[in-house]
Amino acid sequence: MKGRAALLLLVACQAGAAPLAFDLPRLDGGGRLTLAQFHGRAVVLNFWVSTCLPCVRELPIINAYAARQPQLPVIGIAIDAQQAAQTFLRRYPASYPQLQAPPALLSRFGNQIKGLPYTVILTSEHRICARRLGPVDAAWLDEAVAACR
Repeated sequence: MKGRAALLLLVACQAGAAPLAFDLPRLDGGGRLTLAQFHGRAVVLNFWVSTCLPCVRELPIINAYAARQPQLPVIGIAIDAQQAAQTFLRRYPASYPQLQAPPALLSRFGNQIKGLPYTVILTSEHRICARRLGPVDAAWLDEAVAACR
């Protein structure tokens, strides 16, 4: 329960913050994706870079989570050059949408040091509820999403 209490405290701290937004290109060439498309729904955002070994290690965990929770939007965001990110995804396929963004987006989503991997759970109002710098595990994803819905 200690972890859950910390997550709930984070929700309370973020309650007055403005909703977040983005409009980013899809790495599969399928146009763009906006956060507004998921209006009224909690969202999991996972920021990564192709040179990050912990990003590779957590990908199967996030793939499995996205498959178990099809009603919950899970979005990968590469902080990388388009070609490098696409090459990474051919080698390590993701089952959820993948976008490309500049490093500046990390700061807007609470990661001032710009370390990766970085995962953020947004409330249905698109405010930061929980975040984790470093690779996620299934237990953290389950607990964080449950606390943020």
